[in-house]
Amino acid sequence: MRGLPEALREHFLSDRYVGRPPGHQFEGEARNAACGDHVVIFLAVEQGRVSAAGFKARGCPASMAMASATCSLLEGLTVDEGLPQAFVARYESALGAPPAAHRHALALCSEALGAALAQG
Repeated sequence: MRGLPEALREHFLSDRYVGRPPGHQFEGEARNAACGDHVVIFLAVEQGRVSAAGFKARGCPASMAMASATCSLLEGLTVDEGLPQAFVARYESALGAPPAAHRHALALCSEALGAALAQG
């Protein structure tokens, strides 16, 4: 947990979005073969926008915290092919760019969102 920015540290210590939200329709996962991190993102959608999100994750603290932070920032985003990029932009606007050591976690969550969209 050393080196996690405060916002991510809070998500690691008190994740709020673990599990599938009621009525989820989309599920996407991503793995980092190099380090073994694994993230699954669940999305509930109403009227073409994310209404709720949840996750399960294992691996380094940064990936687990990032999955929780991802879910906190998804609500209201349009569910289309631009969702992963819209999420990254919202993340960086709200929390700043992650340090180099944690960029893999942001990329993993973005990839899981892309995988969720591939279901539809």
